[in-house]
Amino acid sequence: MKKFFPFLLTILLLSCSEQPPLELFSPEAFAFELDNGWELNASINVKGFVQEEKNDLFNTNLSYKIDLVTPEQDTLKEFDFGSIVDKNKEESLDATIEVQAEIDSNFSPGNYFLLFYVKDDNSGRDTNSVKTFILEKN
Repeated sequence: MKKFFPFLLTILLLSCSEQPPLELFSPEAFAFELDNGWELNASINVKGFVQEEKNDLFNTNLSYKIDLVTPEQDTLKEFDFGSIVDKNKEESLDATIEVQAEIDSNFSPGNYFLLFYVKDDNSGRDTNSVKTFILEKN
């Protein structure tokens, strides 16, 4: 019994310290027609990222890239990309990635896909998600 208790305590502590999975949720994407193309607005939320605590601040460091897939199945790599580097006095539960871009009239109407790739630079973990949207002429 004396050997079992420390083993059980170790297992319990290890299971409690597990990180939640890096997760993308609530994607949104829509485009509205302009005089010479469309304006695309898209967003996605991220949770489960590691925040490093340093000097009483919680540091978030996420990088992302977004590919655009056309109705013809052509992929525009890194259609948008960037990072979220944030320092807060309080821990954040989630972060939002937002995209706003103009799509010119050379793009055809139809169903498009946004492929979101997100990396938590603090932990090295990454994840991805897909969101569809439609370009249509009014």
